[in-house]
Amino acid sequence: MESLESRLTGLVDELTLAGDWMDRYRLLVQWGEESESLPEAQLRAEFEVSGCSSPLWLRVTKSNGKLEVRGSSPGLLPKALVALVIRLFDGLEVVHGTAAAIVDRLDMRGNLSPTRLLVFERMLNRVLNGGP
Repeated sequence: MESLESRLTGLVDELTLAGDWMDRYRLLVQWGEESESLPEAQLRAEFEVSGCSSPLWLRVTKSNGKLEVRGSSPGLLPKALVALVIRLFDGLEVVHGTAAAIVDRLDMRGNLSPTRLLVFERMLNRVLNGGP
């Protein structure tokens, strides 16, 4: 069974290999551009993550014992952060941890504005707490 820790380690490795923060930013944006958006019908208030200057939705469900994480945002960086959250959690059976620990492992604290960091932590907490 794949764990959050192994996913986190893999993502840290990918981001580290990308280079400096600007190269990591470009990689995150690429992931966001490649990610599938939520269908229009699922852009509902119950999935909205507050605090972002751009609308942002994150749907967390469980299917066959595994997390299904999907999200959308028209904003470039918010969509990139949604893609990162999806890469971290989608398909996992069990997740344990704290948003703060994940942010620190990904070295995001010094590289995101306070508002974006807050929104990213809200997304992480939504998944760690099992949904909306």
